[in-house]
Amino acid sequence: MSLGQRFAGLEERERKLIIIFFGILALMLLVLLPLLVRSGVTAQADENERIRQVLEAIEDERMSLAQHQAEVAVVEKRYARKAPALASFLAKQAEQVGLEIPETEDRSTVPRGKQFKERASRIRLKRVGLLQFSNFMSSIEKSGYPVSISRLVMKKNSAKPDQFDVEMDVSAFDRESKKPNSKADAEKR
Repeated sequence: MSLGQRFAGLEERERKLIIIFFGILALMLLVLLPLLVRSGVTAQADENERIRQVLEAIEDERMSLAQHQAEVAVVEKRYARKAPALASFLAKQAEQVGLEIPETEDRSTVPRGKQFKERASRIRLKRVGLLQFSNFMSSIEKSGYPVSISRLVMKKNSAKPDQFDVEMDVSAFDRESKKPNSKADAEKR
């Protein structure tokens, strides 16, 4: 007996129920299948958007990392040149701008962290003009050495309007080279 014969052998009520059942099944396939596909596509699109945002964040971090590495390279380059003895360095810089340093006092070397040592000198200048002094400070800053002015005291000299007595501390920072701590470190080299 074929399927058509079986269907024809059913009562009218049973045939209507089977037609309604297959109609509902077809409707579900036509409506639910696209909904399921659409929800899958939407979920994948959301996942793709999240991945795109992560990739953009990585690219942004890559640029900031490159900028940070460039800044580190500048600092490394600056500390690669060890600053000369401060008294002679400052005397040379002062001479270039037409100043004379009558008094220099070297300070003791102080460790700064694990890798750096700070050497400092205190200098006193008498009756110095503001332009000469600013040129002097600029020449210290542009020297390319890891040197900074860590203390500055200016007092107005009453003799002339553009004369000051200046006391300042200039610090040079030296990076210590790493020394092997043990035989194992020495063997690695």
